[in-house]
Amino acid sequence: MSSIINWMGGWSKEGLISAADWEERVEAAASLSASEKLGALEGSPESYGVEMLRTQLAKGLLKDKTGGDSHQIRVTHGADGALTWILEHMLVAGDTILTEKLTSRSALQAFRKAGMNVEAVEGDHKGMDQEALTTALYKYRPKMVYISPSCTDPEGMSWSPEMRLAIQARCREAAVLLVMDDRQEMLLYDSSSYPSRRKLEPGTLSIGQLPPGLVAGMRVGWIAGPTMQASRSDLRVNTSSRKETMAGYLEQRALSQLIEEQPLEPMLEMLRVQCAERMRRMTEQLELKGIANLSWVKPKGGLHLWVILPTGLDGESLLRGAWLKGLIFQPGAPFYVKDPLINTLRITHAFADDRQMRQGLTRLAESIEEFTGRWSGS
Repeated sequence: MSSIINWMGGWSKEGLISAADWEERVEAAASLSASEKLGALEGSPESYGVEMLRTQLAKGLLKDKTGGDSHQIRVTHGADGALTWILEHMLVAGDTILTEKLTSRSALQAFRKAGMNVEAVEGDHKGMDQEALTTALYKYRPKMVYISPSCTDPEGMSWSPEMRLAIQARCREAAVLLVMDDRQEMLLYDSSSYPSRRKLEPGTLSIGQLPPGLVAGMRVGWIAGPTMQASRSDLRVNTSSRKETMAGYLEQRALSQLIEEQPLEPMLEMLRVQCAERMRRMTEQLELKGIANLSWVKPKGGLHLWVILPTGLDGESLLRGAWLKGLIFQPGAPFYVKDPLINTLRITHAFADDRQMRQGLTRLAESIEEFTGRWSGS
């Protein structure tokens, strides 16, 4: 078999800051913490590193969400860790969560693993249908509404500010927690098109993370919003929390030092440009393949491309055939809460170079042609 081309997603092994550089920074943070005596700073070295990073995020990247208040941030192990923390600390098994019919696969897995009931609310590329949400709020009495308005997964679309505010208002009226998954917000290709933001209101939380490809090997995420108002004791790492939800204090301290040395915004802009260019090249080459009855959703941002296969073709079956040729991707069915369209798939283009694009798309086209050829010949 040829070497596997992995378009399933996940975290890139490479970054604008290399893995070796990041490891050195974490080691430096460990040495600094070890050299500090516990009485030398107010609180422990652990709380100092966490507090510094919270302050930097609150006054920098997350200022629009927190109003500069560092107590409105909890640092986690990526956005998945943030979502898991919310499920563990703010909901109980058996609670109902409302979300879009087509939504994040990893979020659906987290909901079901936690024993939640998940119900779908109808909508389209523009966002969740407001009347359908009102009906669902009354019918299911949910404890949480989960949306991805900044850059939807898997389609990569962006909601209008008016749609966001309307959904927030309906959740506020129903006294239901609203969680906005903004993990790809920093990867909207046109940074000038970011929706106008204002400080999050009580009852609304935003989860996010520094995107893959920024710092190799680093997974730092957060929960932001007034509902996360932290007490003084919360400044310490919560050792009772599950390891996969909380970011280690050494990693937080290393990131804090990195932010002091160089602003993150220029690197984020470089990453946005890189992702946008690779998306352009991916769709351009896919167009040249001329695969009959194949289409895709042009994303506004993010790491992925949502592909609609010819009618009758199953993404799961196609994956098995493509794997034999050395290509893997995400079948589309697991992204649906119910009634999945099986002739869909998600490919992660953001980490593919030109050679991988050419080889991967050739393998994808061959796999599709094998299946469609069987049908036409039967």
